Parts: sequence; C-alpha cells; structure tokens
Amino acid sequence: MSSDIYSAPKSELAAEQGGNPEMGSIAGALAGDYQVAIGDTLSEAWAKTKGNKGTVWLGVLLYFVASVAITIVAALVTGQSLTEPDTNVGVGSIVSDLIVMVAAAPLAAGMIMIGVKIARNEAVSGTEVFAHFDKILPLALGMILMYLLIGIGFILLVLPGIYLMVGYLMMMPLIVDKNMGPWQALETSRKAITKHWFPVFGFTIVMLLLYIAGLLALLIGLIWAIPALSIAYGILYRNMFGGHEATPDI
Repeated sequence: MSSDIYSAPKSELAAEQGGNPEMGSIAGALAGDYQVAIGDTLSEAWAKTKGNKGTVWLGVLLYFVASVAITIVAALVTGQSLTEPDTNVGVGSIVSDLIVMVAAAPLAAGMIMIGVKIARNEAVSGTEVFAHFDKILPLALGMILMYLLIGIGFILLVLPGIYLMVGYLMMMPLIVDKNMGPWQALETSRKAITKHWFPVFGFTIVMLLLYIAGLLALLIGLIWAIPALSIAYGILYRNMFGGHEATPDI
C-alpha cells in the first residue's frame, strides 16, 4: 500500500484505455501531460452534439424536476416558506439549504457524467442524473470542503479564491469516475489543473461567455449551447484524466 495518494495507476489503466492517445490519465494529468486546446475542444464538442442534444436536455429536465422536488421536501421538513423565501432565516433555513445541497450533489455529478460519457463515446442516457446516489456522502463532503476553501480563499484577497475555484473544477467527476475520496479528488483536480491553470481559466471564461451568448439569443441559443458546453467540459476531463478506472489502493 503506497503512502502517496497521487501515485500513478499501474498497468490496469493502460489496459482499460487501450492506449488511446486522446485519453489522459491520473498520472499524466498530475504531470501536466495534457493540452487545453479551446478551439479544438469546442469544435469536437459541437460535432458531438449531433444526436446527443436530446440526451443532455433530458438530463437537464430530470435534474430540474428533481431539484425542485428536493427543495420542496427540504422546506416542508424544516418548516420553511416556499412562497416567501426571504422570510426564511435561522437554523431552519441553514438546515434546509444543507439538505438541498447534499441531495442535489449526485444530480449535479450525473449531469457532468453525461457530458463526460458523450466525450468518451460511451453509451449514456438522461437518467444518468440519478445514477450516482451511491456517492452522495463523498460528493456532499467534497462540495462542502470546496465551498469552504473557496470562501476562505476569497476572504484572503480574492485571488486565492479564484485560483481554487478553477483548480477544483474536476472534483465531482473524479469522485464518481475514479472512485476518489473528497479530499483526494479536490487535491488531484487542483494539482493537475495548476499545471495549466491559465489555459483552464481561459476555457472557463469562454464557456461562460458562450452560455451568456445563448441567454442573450432569446434563450433559443441555449438549445445548442448547453449540450455543447456540457460535452466540452467532458472532453477536457477526458483529455486530462482519461477513461473510467478505480483509483489504486492508497
């Protein structure tokens, strides 16, 4: 058993990926052995939207419905108002928000994995949104740690918060796809992204601008923008960390 949580996966990884040059790996990502080609990534994502827009949008619809249901249940359990949310204060409001965050974490991970699986040409459906509730605890803990550390970073002159916000971009799929624990996923994402932090930062800015452009186009642009951006994120993850694998014993 290795004491280094970032030790490279052994031969199993190479076998599972079949030597596909488009696929990254945990070891390669941590060494910075990947490229962030924004134009090429968006071009590939656009091409992959053909035949996959319905899958992504079904995932979005299921995510939205489930999130609303979770919010209603959390409000009822904690005695919060659904019609006048501004009046919700105190411990009950905090508990309600915590329930929503914890229960919605696997839904968010499922939406991310739809884009990842399309990027890797794997079979996937919109119901992927509900496929990762077995990881609810590590996902929720990962989100709590991420928000806490980013918040502290913003308090410390803002820049550390921006650095961590970008650095933790791949936390969720690492927990689901690589079976990592919350802290290991956060640190693996941060260390890998740090190798090409500015290009990844540029990638997130371009993604945000394209989303805003879709909104400004009378929302119609989102029909194409959301699937393309979801898949683009999946392509970046694929190029960094590769295919599905179990993290080696640590």
